[in-house]
Amino acid sequence: MTVFDPKEKFKNLAKIGPNVLQCIACGDCRELTDYTSDPPRWGVCVAKDHTSGFEPFFARGKMQIIRSLWQGKLELSKEMAEVIYQCPTCNSCAEACAYDMDNVAMYEALRADLVEAGCGLEAHVPMNQAMVELLNPYQRDNKLKNNWLEKIDFKVKDANKEQAEVLYYVGCTAALTPDIENVAINTAQIFKKLNIDFSVFGEHEVCCGSVAMRTGDRKAFNTVATKNFELFKKSGVKTIITSCAGCYRTLKKDYADRMEELGIEVLHTIEFLNKYVKENNIQLRHLGVNTTYHDPCHTGRHVGLYEEPREILKKVANLTEMKTIKQAAKCCGAGGGLKKGFPELALDIAKSRVEEAEETGADNLVSICPFCYRNLDDAIKARNSTIKMVDLTDLINQALD
Repeated sequence: MTVFDPKEKFKNLAKIGPNVLQCIACGDCRELTDYTSDPPRWGVCVAKDHTSGFEPFFARGKMQIIRSLWQGKLELSKEMAEVIYQCPTCNSCAEACAYDMDNVAMYEALRADLVEAGCGLEAHVPMNQAMVELLNPYQRDNKLKNNWLEKIDFKVKDANKEQAEVLYYVGCTAALTPDIENVAINTAQIFKKLNIDFSVFGEHEVCCGSVAMRTGDRKAFNTVATKNFELFKKSGVKTIITSCAGCYRTLKKDYADRMEELGIEVLHTIEFLNKYVKENNIQLRHLGVNTTYHDPCHTGRHVGLYEEPREILKKVANLTEMKTIKQAAKCCGAGGGLKKGFPELALDIAKSRVEEAEETGADNLVSICPFCYRNLDDAIKARNSTIKMVDLTDLINQALD
């Protein structure tokens, strides 16, 4: 008689081990507000609120699915993938968990096992294939990553040929999306005004692989991660700055071992600028505009970057907070492959976040992630809202004039 061994069957879940068995199915991950703990714990599952609301669509149900797989009671299937991928991997459930479980790590491991079993989401296949073949997930010519450079009136160092103190890792969304390229333009102009010595890879910049990691295509992720490792090593860079929350989380956490080996520090643009402004006593002009701030999941719950954006935002604008912020912030809905796999669900989640922003009375919805910018701006247009989507670099650039 063959004995079922989950470690043989689920090699990605096996790396996490039987941690899923710690889940006591309390349901706090559905919706929790616990002010008795220190610090307080919150959980707002946006997937639950915008799907059927049945168990599998929030963390407790997903954990029960993983437990049943681990115990040999369920088999991987495309039907299972349809449920598991209706989640933006925002990690709000982990904030609510009294056992400090890393839910997203388990979801990503399960997705990797689904992909390797041929049960991944079909919508993600061309995206991850393009990442490997074209070096970006948007299925576009990577030479287009030079376009934004042609819209600034100064030369930026080429990281392939010239040494600089800082490498600005632009990211595919800002470099290849015309409506969002101002994130890259503003960042470069800010660095120029502050005399920051920096370089970019331009058309040679390789996708960080975030969407492949989130959607379970570990092969695609490892391919681009290896290419990036070689690029970073050859450039000799010791500080990488990125304006994208997804790139930031990926380079800082998923590349952690590689970065440690190369001695590279990874900073978000706003993290870097907030520190630089304070240390060098840079005076920023207050613009007098009214704003509210959206915490991207990848800078917030995944890494813990909450105060720095607010500190510098308050220097240049008026800030009115939304009802859910920081650890409790509602997700924009774009992450975890959700926008690609279930665009209507992603848009519904974004509409809810925009509605929350509108309630503050602010004229501008500010964030520090091109991916959040894209989905929230789509929701603003869908709602015919008068609120304006703004990246924080835009306000900082104005404030330096």
